[in-house]
Amino acid sequence: KGASFGLYTAESPSTCGGYPASANHEMEDAKTFAGWGVDYMKVDGCGPAGYYKGGYRAMGEALEASGRDIVYSCSWPAYINNGNESLQPFGEFVNDGCNLWRNYKDIQCNWASLGDIIDHWGDYGEALVPAAGPGHWHDMDMLLIGAHCISTAEEQTQMAIWAISASPLIMGNDLRNVSATSRAILLNKDAIAVSQDPLGQMGRRISNTSADPHQLWARNLADGQVAVALYNKQGTQPVFPPFVPTSNCQGWNHQQGGYYEACGGPAGNLDSFTGLTLEQATAECCANPRCAGFSFSEGAGYYKENANCGIHKSAGYDGYTRPNAIPSAIPSAPADITVEFADLNLFGEVEVFDIWDQKIVGTMEGSYTARAVPFHGSAFLRLKGTKL
Repeated sequence: KGASFGLYTAESPSTCGGYPASANHEMEDAKTFAGWGVDYMKVDGCGPAGYYKGGYRAMGEALEASGRDIVYSCSWPAYINNGNESLQPFGEFVNDGCNLWRNYKDIQCNWASLGDIIDHWGDYGEALVPAAGPGHWHDMDMLLIGAHCISTAEEQTQMAIWAISASPLIMGNDLRNVSATSRAILLNKDAIAVSQDPLGQMGRRISNTSADPHQLWARNLADGQVAVALYNKQGTQPVFPPFVPTSNCQGWNHQQGGYYEACGGPAGNLDSFTGLTLEQATAECCANPRCAGFSFSEGAGYYKENANCGIHKSAGYDGYTRPNAIPSAIPSAPADITVEFADLNLFGEVEVFDIWDQKIVGTMEGSYTARAVPFHGSAFLRLKGTKL
């Protein structure tokens, strides 16, 4: 009840399952589909790639002429250019009438497949974002939520990153057998609102690489707010003082344009300093077993009691941290993940709304840290502040 009518064919003589398909019969088939009341057509490949260029255009024209508003899902991109999104002719897909297109591998009902798709979208964000917009979207493939093959935290991550990436939300489950927990994720009105935001601007991964254990994904919304996912791809084990040695410390980790920040807010700073050379600041930190490292800018900075809140970007500052104070990645631990508001062009007081809990967390300045984000899970937030 209330579901749309979706159907499948292919731009080849037969489908991938061996059934008759639509190559050279586009006009006839489109009229038939419209007569049946089809709302959504998934059009696969499954045949000679040389036919796709004209075939997908022919199907788009046929659906347009059918007299029925049918959503046109194209699989052409998934079969060309070996997944290199920077080579895809997205403008041609749009001109051919594709409302969405499958870019990458078919999703399988496991985390390895889901995680790989997330990495692919993150790695190609620069190429993907300009081609997405109202009426034409990149399709990351079906939602596994409610299919009983990934954890609840992983289901939340898929919903959050699909919504931020403006990917269509298409369930791949048995509606008769969806748990209450999965149902709550699928029906979360605030998550759906991010997905369906009228600005139609695709979000992307802000973190540098798919190897980053804790990632920031963000999407600008029509009302000026920013939707954010803080994704714990890999947990960390926090490290606390005392630290050794306390003399002749060697091999400091050097961060340029930022430093490892201490968790605990201002209490994480042991002390400030001014008028010191780098050598003097290093020696003072080394001598203090509670000093994990320090920020440094023109002789001034702060000594840090720990390095557990990750790298804080700050132009004009460098960071120096004891190697044994840097948290090590472990494959199944929760993690505290921080979003710096300036990275999203947000300044002043910022209201933080938790999409999973569906409530305002509070008003913060500078940054917000989501605590104990589960392994493979994501904090999903909406940030309201002042943009410059």
